[in-house]
Amino acid sequence: MTEAQLKYAIDQFVNETKESNEKAYKMILFHDSQLKIYKELFPLDQDYIKMYDRTHPLMLDVELKFNSISATEWDQWSQTGTVNNFVKSLQGSLGKAHDWENRTAAVYGISNPMRFKQIWGVGLKKFNGTNAEAIGALLALSQAIGSDTNPLMIAIKAEVDAAYAIGNPAHHTQEEKMGTTALKISQLHAACRAAMKMEYRNSGLLMDKFPENENNIQSSFHDMALLQSKQQTEWNLTLEGRETKDVATRTQIPTSKFRATVTGGTAFMYLSSTPGGIDSTPVELTDLLEKKFTAADFEVTDYAVNRHITVVNQMQLPIKIKIDLG
Repeated sequence: MTEAQLKYAIDQFVNETKESNEKAYKMILFHDSQLKIYKELFPLDQDYIKMYDRTHPLMLDVELKFNSISATEWDQWSQTGTVNNFVKSLQGSLGKAHDWENRTAAVYGISNPMRFKQIWGVGLKKFNGTNAEAIGALLALSQAIGSDTNPLMIAIKAEVDAAYAIGNPAHHTQEEKMGTTALKISQLHAACRAAMKMEYRNSGLLMDKFPENENNIQSSFHDMALLQSKQQTEWNLTLEGRETKDVATRTQIPTSKFRATVTGGTAFMYLSSTPGGIDSTPVELTDLLEKKFTAADFEVTDYAVNRHITVVNQMQLPIKIKIDLG
């Protein structure tokens, strides 16, 4: 299959992006941009007006939901880290649960082993389980100590209750954020499917408009490389002194991840509007230091136009660069 060919019998846009909302976002971003260009080039052509007007709102919906979920996921990861750290403080030989067990043993281990067993019947097993099990173990321990009148046990119960008062709300907040993230992912996926179905409909209209696919017109409206093939994501390059190299053409979105390491000097990377171009904010790569960044660092305004990854050797001597996308 060539890049100019499409599988018209099936909706390949939905099929090829069903596992990747990010891929769908990139597809509709490029498609929408191309429709806008042709609409402006041929202002009297009702087909371009129709396709753009019915596609653009769907692209904006995908963009809005993608940006929203990025913020929600970050919030969820932050909350998950808080809960994980809290539970870790309970676990292990230096954890609070082990300390409470030892202090309970000092009170009842010899004088009243039945009471000790009543309080610590399952030992530390629950505390060393999942986050939910560890939080639940705090409540169970507090209830097992109950109204014990021993001052040492009263002190332990106060510490357990204080820990539960912190951990339980944090865990509930984490679960709520996870639920919110799951809902937003579902909403994003629905928006992506709607956009991909529209791109499929537009491809049919274009096929009817250009039955001979004049000048590979379909390739002008769809990111065919992204649609039809698994794209290269790793490069090991050698650049001669002061050389500028056009690495690849890729539709990016602000959250697209980059990782690069240069050996032998300094280089700049760009996301340009032309092959080998430098019309973006440069990302500087320093000798032997791995650089992790996102497409947002290029500070471009139109990712459907700025698609060309360029690297420039700033040195007089050759350098080596390793680049990873994603």
